[in-house]
Amino acid sequence: MGSRRNTGGFAAMLLIAGVCASASGARLVDVRTVDEQHVMVHWLDGEVEYRDDGEGPGAFGGHENPGGETVKRHEPALDTTTALEPGSYTISSQDDGNYAAPTRPTDVYRKSKVNGTDHAWPEANYTLEHTIFLRLPRRLQQGKNYTLTIAPQTNSDTASADFGFDIFSSVSEAIHVNIIGYNPDHTAVKSADLYMWLGDGGARDYSDYVGRKVILYDVDSQQQHEVGQVTFWRPQGPDLGKWNLTRSDVWNCDFSDFTGTGRFRLAVDGIGCSPEFTLSPNVYYEPFRTSVRGFFYMRIGMGMDYYPPPRQPRFIPDVDPPGFKVYRTTFGPHHLDWRRARGDVWDRKREWVQYREPGEPTNPDAWGGHSDAADWDRHAGHVSIIWDMLLPYFLSNGKIGDDDLGIAESGNGIPDIIDEALYEVDFWLRLRDGDGNYSFGLNNPGRDNLTMHQAGAHPYMAWVNAANCAMVADCFRIAGRPDLMAKYRDAAVEAWTRANGGGLDFAYGIGNGRMRGHDLKMMAAAFLYNVTGDRAYEDAMAEESVVTGPTSELETRRGGCQYWGTAAYLMCAENEWQPLHHPELLGNMRASVLNDAMQKNVAPSEQRPSRRSSDEAHGWFQATEMVHPLCIAHAVSNYAAERETLLKAMLLEADYGLGRNTMNMVHMTGLGSRCVQDIFTSGRNDGVPGVHPGHTPYMNADAWGRGYKADPQWYAEKGYPVWDQWPHAEALWRARYCYANNEFTPQQTMRGKMLLLGYLYSLGEPHGGE
Repeated sequence: MGSRRNTGGFAAMLLIAGVCASASGARLVDVRTVDEQHVMVHWLDGEVEYRDDGEGPGAFGGHENPGGETVKRHEPALDTTTALEPGSYTISSQDDGNYAAPTRPTDVYRKSKVNGTDHAWPEANYTLEHTIFLRLPRRLQQGKNYTLTIAPQTNSDTASADFGFDIFSSVSEAIHVNIIGYNPDHTAVKSADLYMWLGDGGARDYSDYVGRKVILYDVDSQQQHEVGQVTFWRPQGPDLGKWNLTRSDVWNCDFSDFTGTGRFRLAVDGIGCSPEFTLSPNVYYEPFRTSVRGFFYMRIGMGMDYYPPPRQPRFIPDVDPPGFKVYRTTFGPHHLDWRRARGDVWDRKREWVQYREPGEPTNPDAWGGHSDAADWDRHAGHVSIIWDMLLPYFLSNGKIGDDDLGIAESGNGIPDIIDEALYEVDFWLRLRDGDGNYSFGLNNPGRDNLTMHQAGAHPYMAWVNAANCAMVADCFRIAGRPDLMAKYRDAAVEAWTRANGGGLDFAYGIGNGRMRGHDLKMMAAAFLYNVTGDRAYEDAMAEESVVTGPTSELETRRGGCQYWGTAAYLMCAENEWQPLHHPELLGNMRASVLNDAMQKNVAPSEQRPSRRSSDEAHGWFQATEMVHPLCIAHAVSNYAAERETLLKAMLLEADYGLGRNTMNMVHMTGLGSRCVQDIFTSGRNDGVPGVHPGHTPYMNADAWGRGYKADPQWYAEKGYPVWDQWPHAEALWRARYCYANNEFTPQQTMRGKMLLLGYLYSLGEPHGGE
């Protein structure tokens, strides 16, 4: 995992050469160039250091470990009024004659942001970081060195700092790249964005840089490769979620035709370079691996003997905590009283007691599954994580079969991605009532952690289990495990039989949308046909399919979602697993998924300033990445130009989440040197630095309630300038206790990314080039 001391996502800080360092004041941590006309200066008024020794009552518990924080202030704080005065700075140089005499900047701009809080209630103590941008009267010269002198009235703890300007080593925040790297074989697109928001100075205008050279700099050989020129992309404006993500016009630096391998920086004449990234055919291995491990660290029921240790307690009946029990109930989303309950019904505790089955029976097998964010409840809305973990394996016909990703089952001969999905599949099979019917899930525990309640059974949940088991059975068929294929095929058939045609018109929120019983039956039938060849399942799939023509929508807000079942039938045709008896439906499915991909993913990527391709229907959490039709259509397309178009849109979305965004930060914990940290997640006070890997925050800026836990605007109002002038893509604060801003859920912010990264990994070489 990345260091917890990486402040604000900046690259490794330059060495500050203090001439007259004061004993106290705002801590100067970085001075470097934005481009040949701008210098950025970064201060901390303070920092929050968190307890992480694995001790105390909150140790290993997950999302909140209040107490033990140290608010360290660097006082006196930066005088922001003085810091905005050009007279507070001079720039001088011994080798650039234009700055032989100390010279003041012509303009000074600022942005300030909360960079940490403690857990004090109702008003948390917080600290700020400040970035000052200096506009220079004359351009800096390539290869020259400079000294910035700072007036003591600013309250800076350091009076001067040396910096250089070299486009091959001066990392510029104006250049936005995938900082993990690129597959050199993907000539559909390899590119970076060029833009910069300068706080109250607004957007930097790079229109004069159109035509400037774009150079790939080989870090090891120091060889320079001219790969293109700066071009204009799009003006700023509405983007995913209708937000202005960039708050700046965007220019493009393309190097799609370059096919070399190694470690590189992307340099732009007159601006600087990107952080280092890799060009390798297996570059998506680490993102894929980290994503899988992210799901592993959402498991409930794992012991402590892993590094870092998983979240505790295990919530295994009569094991951990001692005396813990799960009571069976008749209550659930199908119950008449469900809609009358207030708030998140799964988070209610006392209300469930009155619905316990007669005699108050318990389920000793109700354990396992994956938690939803920082909660402990597990309900039907979460099962789409199974399907999106398995879908890239399925679409690639088993190519991503890695068995060494660092989860509990690594090395057992089963692909880890199947093992991780299976942990959830098996959990749902254990949630049965006294008659063997399938439950809607488990609620959150009471305050004493000794009681949970199991929701009542319903035919809808039989369809859920049929779909889960049929899909994993098909994946075991691909994996060459007929024993396990048969086990889960039989489990799917049992669930199908118990559903007995009921629950088809019932709908429930699964993932980011709603699924009807009809959709689940269609999905189960499609995968069961692949593993059995029984035409009755093929006919049932055809009857339940929403596809009636070449432009049918496979996902609608009210009509459900059939991406997974459609993928099952399309891949059956692609690989000739079974004979097909519905050729017209097959053709319309192929056309419809392509139409969805072009309309919902490709077209937006060609219009949005960010070039993101994620489906607008899922854009309320900006870090969500939803490109299902892209992946499916690419897997079954037989046309080279069409595949390139689809691949380009996939790569642009992946690039954005892997660093080609306004914050120049990977939107996932534990991946790379610039990743999100100190978010509302698990792994805090567990004796291992940092938080658990593989978790993607909401990056929500809207209030869900009041105070620093529920309202991101609590943070925005303490920053500068006012929030509506900021790029929305900077809606992330280092705030461990703000669930409204930087919590996450596997089914909302992780599963779509799992599909995308897994599928892109399958298109390259396996780890180690095997």
